[in-house]
Amino acid sequence: MKERKLTIFTPIYNRAYCLNNCYQSMRRQKNKRFIWIIVDDGSTDNLESLVSEWIVDESEFQIEYYRKENGGMYTAYNLAFEHIITDYWMCIDSDDWLADDAVNRIYDAIDYVEKKKLSICGIVGLDALQDGTICGGKLPDVDIVGLLELKLKYHHKGDIKVIYSMADTKHYIPMPEIPGEKDFNPYYMMLKMDINKPLYICNHILCIVNYQQDGMTSRVLQSYEECPVSYAMLREAYLEHQEIPCMFAYRQCIHYVSSWIFAKRQKKKVNSLWRRKLVWMAVIPGVILNMWVSWKNRSA
Repeated sequence: MKERKLTIFTPIYNRAYCLNNCYQSMRRQKNKRFIWIIVDDGSTDNLESLVSEWIVDESEFQIEYYRKENGGMYTAYNLAFEHIITDYWMCIDSDDWLADDAVNRIYDAIDYVEKKKLSICGIVGLDALQDGTICGGKLPDVDIVGLLELKLKYHHKGDIKVIYSMADTKHYIPMPEIPGEKDFNPYYMMLKMDINKPLYICNHILCIVNYQQDGMTSRVLQSYEECPVSYAMLREAYLEHQEIPCMFAYRQCIHYVSSWIFAKRQKKKVNSLWRRKLVWMAVIPGVILNMWVSWKNRSA
């Protein structure tokens, strides 16, 4: 077998019922040069027995299973990183699955990047819904792009699939683990990497997404209140980018003020950004946002 350069990992909590779609999509790949790591974040369903059967039955690609106490998706990321031995990694959620030619597309991109010796931290491709609709539309017709540049310059609004280099990732792992907060967003680490290197664009569908009602996106307002330190750190990561538009930076400051208030109520400590004039200008709208989030969560 040729060298495996790709690890795909899936953090999962009590979703054994939907993981088979992901597994079957991997079996459909013509290119089996990958390792699939499943990180069980303290599930109480039949996940372990299900995966154990797959490990015994599967002969074409390697499956690894690791179990930990429930701590949130980002802690599952940290455990996965401890076991990745390949040059590249990608995360696929338990309710999503690979497009049928995804691994071949990824290897084509890796081969091009390495042949051209491009200075990038990863590869970005497309997510799509089950009916084939691309989330946010095609990526811009350029070779490389920054993560925030994709959002702010090219106004791409949809979810994307990113494959990162472990050589660049290792400088930012493990991600900080915040006691009592389970919704720290792995986007924090990606924003850190984005400061130094861009992404190579692979304008093909790599992942089919299947949004669940109990997913992280669906409970974002609740997360703002329950995980204020995590979200304050995310706003700081945005603000580390020197060339972001002023209004975008201002919105991050408004969210930072709201997170700071939630953290103080919970007697948690967040890093201080109060030396920034823009933060002081965001105090009143930040207080209003905090009150609105609190009201929405009480009304839900």
